[in-house]
Amino acid sequence: MSSFLKFLVSSGDSPSSRRHKHPYYPQGVVVPNYAPNTLQLPMVLGAFGGGVALLMVAAVAVGKKVNKRLTWKDAGALAWFTLCGFLHCVFEGYFVLNHATLAGKQDIFAQLWKEYALSDSRYMTSDPFMLCIESLTVLTWGPLSLLAAYAIIRGNTSLRHIAQTIVSVGHLYGVALYFGTCFFQEKFRGISYSRPETLYYWVYYAGMNAPWVIVPAILLIQSSRTIKQGLSVLNKVKSMKGDSTASSGSSIYSGKAESIRSFDGSETKSSSRKDRESKREPSRDSRDGSKRDRVSEQAAYLRDEGRPESIAESRYENWEDSRADAREQLRKKKTGRRE
Repeated sequence: MSSFLKFLVSSGDSPSSRRHKHPYYPQGVVVPNYAPNTLQLPMVLGAFGGGVALLMVAAVAVGKKVNKRLTWKDAGALAWFTLCGFLHCVFEGYFVLNHATLAGKQDIFAQLWKEYALSDSRYMTSDPFMLCIESLTVLTWGPLSLLAAYAIIRGNTSLRHIAQTIVSVGHLYGVALYFGTCFFQEKFRGISYSRPETLYYWVYYAGMNAPWVIVPAILLIQSSRTIKQGLSVLNKVKSMKGDSTASSGSSIYSGKAESIRSFDGSETKSSSRKDRESKREPSRDSRDGSKRDRVSEQAAYLRDEGRPESIAESRYENWEDSRADAREQLRKKKTGRRE
């Protein structure tokens, strides 16, 4: 008789009722194939936290070795982006790939997710919003975090602040959506995804997500100041180049004489650079005139010496003929090019 009563009691536990026996809120939410964790919480948190800390220390050590000028502020940013890259690509990537069977798994990542889901049960129910926001995080913020860490190690300031700005804005936007959806559900629909205990609501839900509000805000301010300083320096350099170009252009191409005051109070006209160059280099006509003067002087010398002037005249004629031939050849070349 007692065995028969036990059978009736056990038969009354339908599969739908058994699948609701879990610690998650809201009460009655369906968590398929849920299995309690087999490892103690300190062991799970210790193993995961130790591995993450070791990864961050290794990243900072590599950064110090590669970049000798790495400051402690940059080392802190490097550790932060290394942490973000690991969590986004590996830990959250695990959730995206295994969200449907996560409740029944017993590996360390699955047990960590089941523990954190006590503060947000949407991770156990394949919630569409969580899948979308986590997929975006895995595909964008994770790789960009690793890119920012690489830029810090290499000392590439431009690439570092571009990636840092994008990732920080993405983190702030994602956390705003995450908190906003929970607040909306609890405020207007009375649905709470977190257990009411202090550990789960304030430590897990609020405390573990707070760094993704504080640190990105600090990094975003830092990048904004750096970009502002760089742009101000660039504008000053451009203005200096513009002033120097304008001054040189006015001195070379203006062609207008500047009025300057001499020591005795009278005004004189200073020639432009073009005029000064023309004075330094005589024109073709002046060179021809000087040549003729030299020929006439040579003829006068020969006449005084009693020698015929025809020698000088013949030299001058030969020079004129060669000069005319050169002009004709130059004219033919120009005509051939035009044709």
